[in-house]
Amino acid sequence: MYRRLFKFAVMTITILTANLLTTKITGYLISFKADYKPLKFTLIAMGVITLIFYPLFSMLEEWLNKLSAKIVKSGSSAGGRYTGLFVMFFTCLTVLLYFFARMWYHIDLLHILFHGQIGNQF
Repeated sequence: MYRRLFKFAVMTITILTANLLTTKITGYLISFKADYKPLKFTLIAMGVITLIFYPLFSMLEEWLNKLSAKIVKSGSSAGGRYTGLFVMFFTCLTVLLYFFARMWYHIDLLHILFHGQIGNQF
């Protein structure tokens, strides 16, 4: 049971982190689309995306799996297997929530939490 939960936690953190990085890089790249004609930009962007993402995904999966596993294992050793896994998974999701909310809605989660306005966001 623990092995399945551990694998789920690591995979979830890996997927969300990879999505966050690819969205940020793609958004940055698209900010240059006004400088080129549509088809020219599309071809250039496709080439750049391939050049950036191919090696990034090759390495990112390995790096994120190792990093996620270390984070979750460190939590497990600190508070017991299941409690530590839950705490570290929740912590990682909270950090990812901060960055996704910042990217998608320009919301500063820390500001909202410290000022007690979290209820307004749900």
